[in-house]
Amino acid sequence: MAGEIYLSNLAGNFDYAQMLENIRAIKSQQIVFLQQRESQILAKKEAISSFGDILKDMQDSLDKISDITKLEKKAVFVSDESVLEANITDDLALSSSNIDITVNKLAQNDVWLTGSGLTDKTSPITSLVSSSLDISYGGNSITVNYDSTDSLESIVNKINAQAVDNNLNIKASIFYDGTNYRLLIKGLDTGADNTINITDNGNLISTLGGLNHAQTAQDAEISVYGVTVTSQTNRFDNVITGLSITAKAVSSSPVNITVQNDYTDFKEDLKGFIDKYNQMVDFITENTGKDGILSGEFSLQQIRSTIFKKLQPLMDKNLISVDKNTGHINLDTLQLDNLLSTDVSQVKTVVEDLKNNLYDYFIYATGTQSPVKLKEKSFDKQIDNIEERIELMTKRIDIEIETLKKQFISLQMLMAQMEDVKSRLSQSFGSINQGG
Repeated sequence: MAGEIYLSNLAGNFDYAQMLENIRAIKSQQIVFLQQRESQILAKKEAISSFGDILKDMQDSLDKISDITKLEKKAVFVSDESVLEANITDDLALSSSNIDITVNKLAQNDVWLTGSGLTDKTSPITSLVSSSLDISYGGNSITVNYDSTDSLESIVNKINAQAVDNNLNIKASIFYDGTNYRLLIKGLDTGADNTINITDNGNLISTLGGLNHAQTAQDAEISVYGVTVTSQTNRFDNVITGLSITAKAVSSSPVNITVQNDYTDFKEDLKGFIDKYNQMVDFITENTGKDGILSGEFSLQQIRSTIFKKLQPLMDKNLISVDKNTGHINLDTLQLDNLLSTDVSQVKTVVEDLKNNLYDYFIYATGTQSPVKLKEKSFDKQIDNIEERIELMTKRIDIEIETLKKQFISLQMLMAQMEDVKSRLSQSFGSINQGG
């Protein structure tokens, strides 16, 4: 009969361990079913969580679009970058414009070089009399002592050491012209005010062939709108508000700088938002259909419908169209470019209206009380309930198996006793004819 346990060969040993495993497998079928159900619910939870991630991505995309300062962003173009470099420092301060700039002079530092020199830079200059060299620069000055034990190299080292100690921004070095070693002293700052004054109180300079002004300190000079502007460096930060200009070479003709509106980042952000919306539509189509893992979860469709209605500001300006076959929305880039070029204020209004429509809704849709989060919590409860049921069933089966095990062991011991009795009877009376 069904459900009965038949034990053959009761007179001998039997494999109760295998029998117990078979019984456990039969009784565990319900657990297997629950585990399969748990896996299905876990998959649903993972899917609904993925949908929540898509909504969060849409919220982040909306935040990017809402930054209307991107509609003030500018781009700058220079007709000859070998002459000028231009960088935007403040987009809001700039307006679209064309500027012609001529570079008249580049900024220079002061450089002094002796007229001749020595054939050996390390040997003492024995003709020197004990004296000093006075050097002043930028309001500071130093006095460098020398005598006949000094070489050109040691004098250079003395000048540089004194300059560092006294914050004198100059540098001395040895200039080799192919025949002689000369003394070179240069200021490290450009600009007409940064000149070096050198006074020799002895015969060092004359011994080195006198001192020539190899390069005169001067300011950079450019012409903008017919006005001459100077700078101690080659950089001009305040000529055009919001624009930093760096002179790189003298020009014989004007170089054009064009400042234009740059809507690249804004358009990419808007496209990214639309892509995220379409990703949401595809997710719902794929997962809530007849065979989808979230089949019957109508709350997702309600969320999509609500978001779609709140895109009305984009529709009012004909910036998006709807593909009835896929449910996707498509950005009309030509219409967007037209609005940006003719009246960017309309685009700003669209952005503000879109933000007002969606901002609070996304906070709700991604919050702790959203349909997504509530559904996740519901799935968690179902999973916890199944886990509890599995645990209880497992304990109950363990108890039943342990009880059966004890019974089988007792039965086996009884069978062993019967075998022992049978053996002794056979020894005493011979083989027992069980057939009668």
